[in-house]
Amino acid sequence: MSLTGTPFFVLTVMVMIGALTALFVFWNRIPGPRPARMGGRLGLAVFSQLTAVIAVLVYVNNSMGPFYESWSDLFGGSSAPPVTTSVAGGGHGHDAPPRDGKLSFTEYGPGVMKAHTVGARSGIDGSLYVWLPPQYHDPAYAQTAFPVVELLPGTPGTPQAWFGTMRVQEQMQKLMAAGKVKPMIMVSAKLNTLGGNTDAGCADIPGAAKTATWLAKDVPDLVRANFRAAKDPSGWGIMGYSAGAYCAVNLTVQHPESFRAAVSLSGYNTPESPLVTRDPALARANNPYLQLKLAGQQPPVSFLMAGSLQDQGTVPAARALLGVLKHPGDSRLLTVQSGGHTPDVWRGMLPDALTWLSARTASQGVSS
Repeated sequence: MSLTGTPFFVLTVMVMIGALTALFVFWNRIPGPRPARMGGRLGLAVFSQLTAVIAVLVYVNNSMGPFYESWSDLFGGSSAPPVTTSVAGGGHGHDAPPRDGKLSFTEYGPGVMKAHTVGARSGIDGSLYVWLPPQYHDPAYAQTAFPVVELLPGTPGTPQAWFGTMRVQEQMQKLMAAGKVKPMIMVSAKLNTLGGNTDAGCADIPGAAKTATWLAKDVPDLVRANFRAAKDPSGWGIMGYSAGAYCAVNLTVQHPESFRAAVSLSGYNTPESPLVTRDPALARANNPYLQLKLAGQQPPVSFLMAGSLQDQGTVPAARALLGVLKHPGDSRLLTVQSGGHTPDVWRGMLPDALTWLSARTASQGVSS
């Protein structure tokens, strides 16, 4: 039974109702001596409270994220790398995606499509969620390769949160109608590649997962193989919130051949994943502040660093990274006066973030 499916939520509600009913029905009917009756009542009370908490947590997970998409996301898998097949080696397993990268998309929600795949370079088993602007199907845009914004959730979190909790597609429609942004493809990919609460740190971790390769190489390749998407990195931006914000900046610093503009919504600059920090060399390589500060020639990228003044540390981190840029160019700081580390704050930042990304990403012609 799916963790995020309606049947499981209904089951948790039914169990909760059953537990509450049992509490009232059997409260004064438990036989035996007084200690046994008290113990039975305590057990019924605890069980009913536990079922109520589980039902609420399932509702929150489904309606505000989901933060966990599957049971393996929630509890984590084995310590082995999350690889199902070796595509690059020409694997022919029944789960292997086609060699040309063409995927079979199904409808996830209004205007949003979903496909399951395995990264050709990373071997990571993950899903893509794609929103196409209405202009994509307009004959007037038949020769247009659209700019792309890759979207990263936090940790824990799932890619579809961008189209659920964050409602990025609704913001895009409003901003396009107002003439503030041009049509762009929105794509969100699996970030938490190790499942459970294990943070992969958006890095290529030996023996664990090539998450950076998945996000910076496989995802752009798959999007270009399936849609009229910009070929040149000048047409690609990346945006994330919380841990995904750190990842967006870090991936842009490491892979300017993939992304040229990054938006950080309440992010940080230094790696926090124990899988990364336990290796000093890996930690240094995944510290975008340090990499920019020590670079002899900084990559030709720009950043929108956003944070709330009430969200401790995010604005100072944003100022610090912008402060080491030798040629700030279009990079800038966006602050809000109030609000914590919450989706409400990030949704409020979206209009400015999408407008900034639209100005920094370029539509391109379709190659003949």
